[in-house]
Amino acid sequence: MESPFCGAPPGSPRYRRAILIPVTQRHGVRGSAWLMVLLTGIAGWVDAVAYVRSGEVFVANQTGNAVFLAVQVAERRLPGVSRIHVAVGGDTYGPLASLIGFCLGVALAVIPLRRARRAGADDGAPPWHLLAMEAALLGTVVLLAGTPREIRLGLAAAAMGVQSVYAARVAMRGVTTTTLTGTLVALISTFAEDPGRRARKAIFLLSAVWAAYTLGAWGGAAAGLRWSIGTVHGVAALVAVAAAVAVWREQRTSDPPPMLRP
Repeated sequence: MESPFCGAPPGSPRYRRAILIPVTQRHGVRGSAWLMVLLTGIAGWVDAVAYVRSGEVFVANQTGNAVFLAVQVAERRLPGVSRIHVAVGGDTYGPLASLIGFCLGVALAVIPLRRARRAGADDGAPPWHLLAMEAALLGTVVLLAGTPREIRLGLAAAAMGVQSVYAARVAMRGVTTTTLTGTLVALISTFAEDPGRRARKAIFLLSAVWAAYTLGAWGGAAAGLRWSIGTVHGVAALVAVAAAVAVWREQRTSDPPPMLRP
C-alpha cells in the first residue's frame, strides 16, 4: 500500500525522505523547510492578535472556531443549558466571519492554480504569488484597521487560507503552517517509528514548527496588547512579503533539482 504523502510504501527509504522533502513538485525551493517554519510563526502571531483583540476567535486555527460556534449553538438551543456557566463568550459573528474568510481565501488561492493546470503552464513549483497574495490580504487589514472587526477577521483569515494552500502545495509531511495537530502526530509518530539518527532532522524540523507557532503566538499576544491593529498586521504582512520575495528569487536563480529516486 502506497503512502498518500509520497506514493511510496511506508517504511521504504523514499517514504522516510518524504518527511522533509517536497514530493509533489518538479521544482523545489531551497530552504523550504525553514520557510514553512516562518509561515507557521506568522499563523501563531495573527491567531494570538485575533484572540486578544477581537474576542474568542482565531484566524488560522479554524478548528477552534468550529468549537466556539458549536458551544454557542448548544448554549442557545439546548434546554437548561443557559443555567450553566459556559466558559466561552457569547460571540458568534467573529468565529463565523473568520471561518467564511478562510474558505474564501482557499478558493481564491486555488483558482489561479487550476487555470495554470488547465493551460498546461503548471510546472509544479511552489507558487510565490500565493505568498504575495497573503501579504496583500494582511496589508488590507492595515488599511481597514478602523472597520468592523468582522471585516478584519475575514481578511486575516483569508490570508491564512491562502497560506494553507501554499503549504499544501509544498506538501511537507506534518506541516500545514496553520494548525499543529498534524504536526504533533507527525512528530510523535516519527520519533516512535524511527528514533535513530535518520529521523533526527525530521524531529528537529517538526519541533521547530511547533516552537515557531508558540513563539509567534506569544509575540502576537504581547504586540496585540500594546500596538494598534494596523501595526501588528503590518508586521505580519512585511514578513509575508519577505517570504514571497525569497521564493521568487530562489526560483529565478536556481536550477530544478533532480526528481526523487526510489
